[in-house]
Amino acid sequence: MATNPQAAGPWRLTPAAAPSDPSALHYLPDFSAAAAVTALVLISQLVALALALADPADGLPFFVDLARHSLLMLWMALASACVLSAARSLLGAQSVAVATAYALGLVLSTIALLSEAIYWFGQYFAQTRLLDSTVFFPATRWEFLARNLALGSLITAGVLRYFYVTHQWRSNVERQAEARIAALQARIRPHFFFNSMNTIAALTRSDPRAAEHAVEDLADLFRASLANPATATTLGEELEVARVYQRMEEQRLGARLRVEWDVDGLPLDTRIPGLTVQPLLENAIYHGIEPRPSGGTVNVVGATQPGLLTLTVSNPLPAEGDARSGGHQLALDNIRERLALAYAGNARLEVTRTDQHFTVLIGFPTGATPHG
Repeated sequence: MATNPQAAGPWRLTPAAAPSDPSALHYLPDFSAAAAVTALVLISQLVALALALADPADGLPFFVDLARHSLLMLWMALASACVLSAARSLLGAQSVAVATAYALGLVLSTIALLSEAIYWFGQYFAQTRLLDSTVFFPATRWEFLARNLALGSLITAGVLRYFYVTHQWRSNVERQAEARIAALQARIRPHFFFNSMNTIAALTRSDPRAAEHAVEDLADLFRASLANPATATTLGEELEVARVYQRMEEQRLGARLRVEWDVDGLPLDTRIPGLTVQPLLENAIYHGIEPRPSGGTVNVVGATQPGLLTLTVSNPLPAEGDARSGGHQLALDNIRERLALAYAGNARLEVTRTDQHFTVLIGFPTGATPHG
């Protein structure tokens, strides 16, 4: 366990990487994904059931007619999904109107080719008399083709419309979440910089050299914050922010402040919302160390488990009469809301209070990229 680690140099936020796949910006889903395939299978089977109920075949049992429609719809749905999946990068580079027209054309072309193949298979079986082709294969070519194209046009247009509306709704939700995250981050930054300026002001007379170093640290923080104020950062960069703040507080509190870090082995490239760890350290110092005449130790411990990275910040509690009120719960509520927005409720923030210590555990999903 390392005590009071110092940074090797000023930290820098790196811009979030732009998506390399242009289709990620388009409203069409990834048809190779399990969820999309399941949805297509369900839609195709519902259409097959509707056709079997609406237009029963003469002389065929209901379940035989349903099986015939079910196989036809399933083949067309899965084949169309394969074609759209293969063309997804091309479609993603187009405007919405052009991509929709291309998608509709690709689906109808696929339906036409399958219809032709099914008809000629039926003709082959009729000639060879390997089976009764009238049960599963059409007898009239153009009527079969026209009906499939008309039905395919209606269903495809409806499904594309559904995908577009869903994409727009999801985009609006994400934009609203990003706006709320930016607002919450804006509430944290002035508070952090205000405290930092107070530290510098206290040092200007007592230790000008230390005040100069504190100004340099604060300048680095300002520069990085202004360069990219709303993007996610890495865990390594966020820990560096906390350590810069620790150095500044050590200039003011001296030997009264001790911070012990146990974060070795953590995946430092994990992306997390910015300014989530530093406020916890700030709270621990302000509420747990500063009121104590003898000071104390803040422990920061990191751990990993499948799908989750956790950081625990623990500080001693001052005497009841020295406890400071206000601000602590506000900061925790702020971080809790930002995590809920950034990870759609999959992050954790747990508070534990005993007679001697106040502990905050914060958990980040390692397989998710936060918004903002």
